[in-house]
Amino acid sequence: MSVPRYLVIVDPTAAEYPAFEKALLAARDAKGHIHLFGFAAHPPHPADGESPSDAQERFRSEALATLGELAGRAETQGIGVSMELSTSADPRQDMVQAAARARADMVFKYASEKTMSQRDPGDWLLMRLSPCPVLLVKAVRDWSSRRVLGAVNFGSHDLAHIKLNNQIIAEAQRFAHDFGSEAHFVSAYADQNRSPDRAELARICGVAPERMHLAHGGAAGVIRDVAEKIDADLILIGTVARSGLMGTVVGNTAERILDETRSDVLVLN
Repeated sequence: MSVPRYLVIVDPTAAEYPAFEKALLAARDAKGHIHLFGFAAHPPHPADGESPSDAQERFRSEALATLGELAGRAETQGIGVSMELSTSADPRQDMVQAAARARADMVFKYASEKTMSQRDPGDWLLMRLSPCPVLLVKAVRDWSSRRVLGAVNFGSHDLAHIKLNNQIIAEAQRFAHDFGSEAHFVSAYADQNRSPDRAELARICGVAPERMHLAHGGAAGVIRDVAEKIDADLILIGTVARSGLMGTVVGNTAERILDETRSDVLVLN
């Protein structure tokens, strides 16, 4: 059985590292490997009398020390760990490439509490281009409610959506099993005169009917309301379209869920 590999994106200048904490939990339970990807969210400013090159070298030294401390925490728990540091002025593409190089099974990244217009554009780039699922961590939250919510789209019958639904169902069930949680599923529908068959959809998702949540309305609003109702620790959503108008629609749905819920969000594509 292969060892799960997790890429953890870390800003070494941050005060705390929620994405690392979640990756540590996942790697410990799954006996996985963590690859730390450090980057500068803001370029270092030279101190008085310090040249730009000296400031860059100081940042590099301090950042590597921080990554080393995090790596040490993982190693003391028996978790394999590696690390790299990007000093690129725009590390967003580096993040995507690092996920591919590391053969990552999942990317962990902190998603700030800022609004859609203020959030790091790197979050959106990762959602669209990552070669593996991306877990956007909202805060250091211990997943104490033990509920995982998979957002599935049963209103579309094309092969891409069917495949993505199956992936979301499998991942939600796996998370529920690994973390001792309840798997719940939600699906929005457009025609209020044609409600889907809850029992049949629950059977497809492998849950009891009371854990299959159906509501008429837009996807983002329905997902948000159900997540709040069940106090979901984690929401799983999928992206099919990656460019053009549909890519924008999918991105806006994901952004709204990030903005309007307290839950961590796992994006699959």
